[in-house]
Parts: sequence; structure tokens; C-alpha cells
Amino acid sequence: MSSYREFRAQTKRKRRRRNLQRCVLILLIAVLLGGTAFLAVRLTGLLEPSQTTSDSTPAEDSSTQSTSSQTQSGDGQQLPYAAGSVERTINVFEPITPDRRLYALPENGQVDLSYFDDATFVGDSITTGWDSYRTMTKLPNAKVVAEIGARPPVDGMLWKDPDTKQMYDPMQAIADTVPKKVYIMFGTNTLVGEGDYVEDKLIEDYGRFIDDLGTRIPGCEIYIQSILIPTAEATAEKPGLNPERINRVNDRLAVLAFEKGCHYLDLQSFLCKNGVLNWDIAQPDGIHIKPEAYDAWLDYLSKHTAYNAAATYVGGSPVPAQTTE
Repeated sequence: MSSYREFRAQTKRKRRRRNLQRCVLILLIAVLLGGTAFLAVRLTGLLEPSQTTSDSTPAEDSSTQSTSSQTQSGDGQQLPYAAGSVERTINVFEPITPDRRLYALPENGQVDLSYFDDATFVGDSITTGWDSYRTMTKLPNAKVVAEIGARPPVDGMLWKDPDTKQMYDPMQAIADTVPKKVYIMFGTNTLVGEGDYVEDKLIEDYGRFIDDLGTRIPGCEIYIQSILIPTAEATAEKPGLNPERINRVNDRLAVLAFEKGCHYLDLQSFLCKNGVLNWDIAQPDGIHIKPEAYDAWLDYLSKHTAYNAAATYVGGSPVPAQTTE
């Protein structure tokens, strides 16, 4: 039988052995947990890559910058996200179709005709009707800068005044009216010519014209109005003005308006309800419109404006007044 002293020594040895086993077990658990966490981070891509060495080439250095929060597109514009790195949010609006109806300004109340006191109508012979029929329309004081056969004025293009036979700068003439809104309609004269390059040229010139307007008249609201589709008889004489082509160009004009921060007006759907210019408002040539059509046109414009808190609305503002308690 062991003595009390031997029993105590044996008990201490057992206690030390148990403590050592606990320490080893805790250490093993810590190592396992750390390894698991490290592996999980690596698998999810959250671990930062190692720093490049000083021997890296310029190409390698530039590639490491592609993960910044902002990148540049091919045309030098800043993108709000790093391409391919994060999913776009719902706030990054990018329509999936070039359909003009997606971009068209919707009906938004009806402004009083005083809204057009500081507006200028710019375009070709169809737009000259605002001047030619001013005594028969509801806008007797309309400001108009338009000429027969006109196209978007770019590259210093001059127009000819039919009364004085003098050439003038249409861009300066527009600026001289000091407009707060500009309503534009071009395209019929250009599209008489056939060929895809004609369509491309029209859109290109339209864009340059809008850019020039923005420079000369900062803050001016620009409304791009769709090209009207002539009657079937007129299209037969001028195949370049066929409905398929005009619809295609109007789609591109709508996209252009979106890109340039302008408003697109789908006037075509209103005055060409059956796919071509309504017979009751079309002139004999099937391209131009009768005086009474301008009143219908004006009615459409007055109901399709960007909201303006300073404007007077018929029947009240389309935006309900906020009440305070």
C-alpha cells in the first residue's frame, strides 16, 4: 500500500498530464479553425491579392487599376461601376430596345399656351407652317426659324431668306430669339435620298446641331419631334420616305434624344394614326399638312411637356400640391 506522499505525487503527475492534453487539444482546434477560415476567404475571393513586385511591367501595373470603383469607357466617359466587377443596379437605366415609344415624353397635364411664349420652332418647310399660318393658328406670335429644304445646320451652313434673298446663319437666328425651349423637326429633305449612309448622316448632323445649341443657349430645353410619314401616294413618288425607313430613323432620333438629355415627342403616332399622315390633314402633296393640323399639333405639344413648376396648367398642375400638417 502506497504512502500518502506517493499518492500526492501520483495525483500531481496525472493533473499535469491532463492539463498538457487540454493545451494540445485547444491548439489543434485553433489551427483547424484558422485554416478553415483562410480557405473560405480564398474560395470566396475576398482575400486581397499579394502586392506586385517592383519588377512588374507597366502593362501589369495598369491591369491592377482596372478594379477601381470607376472606370473609363471607350469614349473616355466615366462609368459608375467597374466593368465586369459588380452587377449593375436598377438605377443604371439602359433601355434594351431602340423603340421610340420607350423614350417618348408621355402626356403630362396641359400647359397654358403662354408656355410657348419663349419657345422657338426650328426645322424645314413643315415647320414654316407655324409662320405661314400664324394668323390661323393659336400661336400668332410664334417664333420660327425654318426654311424650305432645310437640314440640320452644321459646319457653318447658311440658309437663304426667301424674301430678302440674303444668306443668314440659322444658329445665330435661333440664339437671337433667346428661347427657353426649342422644338426641332428635320429629316424629310435628307431622307429623300436613298442609302443607309443618308440615315447615318442625318443622325450625326442632328447630334452635332444639338451640341451646338447646348453651347450657344445653355439651359435651353430641347424637344426633338418625330418625322412625319407621308401618304402612300407621296411615298410612291419618293421611295426614300417609306414608313419602314422613317420609323427606323425615328427610333434612332429617340435614342439620340435620350443620350443628349433632350425630350423626344412621338408626334408621328398622333398625326399618322393609320401609319401614314392622316388624309384629312394632309396637303395634296401628301407630305405637308393643312393649317388646321397645326392646331391639333399644338394641342399635342401642350399636353406633352416636361413638368415645369413655373408653368400655368389648364385644370391645375399635374403634380398634386403637398400639404403640411
